[in-house]
Amino acid sequence: MTDHNHDELLEQLAEEYEPELLTLETQDGGELTLEILSELSYGGAEYLVAAEYTEEEQESTALYFFETQEEGLYPVEDEELLDTLLEIFSILNEDEED
Repeated sequence: MTDHNHDELLEQLAEEYEPELLTLETQDGGELTLEILSELSYGGAEYLVAAEYTEEEQESTALYFFETQEEGLYPVEDEELLDTLLEIFSILNEDEED
């Protein structure tokens, strides 16, 4: 595939991409819209990785990690678990950054 065809394909995929969004109510009564980036399984639990959603592409953004349970989503607060989930997420998404 030539670079030109590759660039056209990437442009077409970007136009067709629709992010999976999640809107949460903040403690102060506002709303926070997050884009779900990944779903992870670790230690018998399921997790969502999300970032604040904006229309413009940002160089860096904060990541949010939630444990998914039948009752809802719960923010991961354990620092050691957060480090592990971030490492897993980074490894799984290495190819996308290249």
